[in-house]
Amino acid sequence: MSTIPAPPRAPQPGPVGPGAATAGPSDGYGYDVQRVDPQGPGRLAEPRGQERRPRRAWVQRLYWILSLLGLAATGAAVWFFVIRPLGLGTSLVAFTSALVPVTIVLTAVWWVDRYTPQPRITLVYAFVWGAAGSVALTFVIGGVFTELALPEAEAGSATESFLGAAVQAPLVEESMKALGLAALLIWGRRFLGGPIDGVVYAVLIAAGFAFTENILYFGRSFHEAQAAGTVDVFWQTFLLRGLLSPFAHASFTALCGLGLGIAAERRSLMLYFGLGLGGLSLGMSLHALWNGSSFFLEPDPEHPLAGFLRYYLTVQVPIFLLLVAIVLFLRLREKRILRRQLSEYGRAGWFSPAEVEVLISMRGRARAERWAARHGAVARMAMHDLILASVELGMERHGVLQGRPTERTRRRERELLERITVDRRQVSALERPVVRGAGTSAPVPV
Repeated sequence: MSTIPAPPRAPQPGPVGPGAATAGPSDGYGYDVQRVDPQGPGRLAEPRGQERRPRRAWVQRLYWILSLLGLAATGAAVWFFVIRPLGLGTSLVAFTSALVPVTIVLTAVWWVDRYTPQPRITLVYAFVWGAAGSVALTFVIGGVFTELALPEAEAGSATESFLGAAVQAPLVEESMKALGLAALLIWGRRFLGGPIDGVVYAVLIAAGFAFTENILYFGRSFHEAQAAGTVDVFWQTFLLRGLLSPFAHASFTALCGLGLGIAAERRSLMLYFGLGLGGLSLGMSLHALWNGSSFFLEPDPEHPLAGFLRYYLTVQVPIFLLLVAIVLFLRLREKRILRRQLSEYGRAGWFSPAEVEVLISMRGRARAERWAARHGAVARMAMHDLILASVELGMERHGVLQGRPTERTRRRERELLERITVDRRQVSALERPVVRGAGTSAPVPV
């Protein structure tokens, strides 16, 4: 028996996009990928003798609302007790300067996430957790950690500065950022389904943390510049933190997100601990290397930044390029996964080959939405939802085949297929004219 449920026998609506003709019986559904697991789809068969549990969407919504409100209150406390003492003018300068690196990082996140987009509320949660929750916990726990774990260092000494930068900051900051990933994994498991998802959420958390941290650094350097009567200190800080290393925190935390994402795709509890802790430890090590290296660079009075730039080009740039290569590989991997899984549904009659090509291409999706927009905003929204549901369907199925099916995954598959069917019918109904013009034989759209 087929593992993928067949589409409804009602009259089939129009294609997904312009020019994507629906394949007929003679087409043979000429897909260009082979079935990699012929028996696998059978594991997604309809459950028997099981009652569908009612969904309690309001519980999840309430959780997200309360979480965001709590983080907003935490953010207000951070502003009142940490940023506000800098002064209004200094705070505005620091805030404006911090917008530059965070915009660079958020643009990169948007590009990575747009292929298999995540819900906006979870993306907002990740950023706010980094900007408020992890910062507040770092201030509280960081002080306790310094008192308990580093009691031998004298206050204000070089030893205290080194231990704080190379030991306390990596351990505490990376742990607090990873705590937001763990919370998302516990209460929003279906939103973190693969490596790219883990990287996206981790980078957003890191971007939020770096945003608040940059406000503090830029504010302090601006104060120092005012006291010294020169702006060199401020611009050096802005150059190092804002332009040369906007992805520093993102690189550290992305390793933990990558490990948790791989474990989430495999649906393995052991991998959650193994890869999660492994990625966290590696991120802490890179963080310690980044912070501690500045203490070993030989100062050059004539060229103060020369030593740092040499280290930056020989160590940090290769690490960053390696992480970029990993993300690009994962992005291409997502495309292959989506093609393979949607083709499986296509063989069962849900999509034609041309429709699969539209759904796996960003340009194809954009053309499909523009085509639907010619028939009204409702048709465009239906097309947009159809694309999102199809993408989620393919990635959800890949995750199930990597692990094991459950009642939740079977129910989720049926829900997504129902969404796709409803969206198809809505687009088809709206793109067909229903009223004829008076005295003419040509139909006129309503």
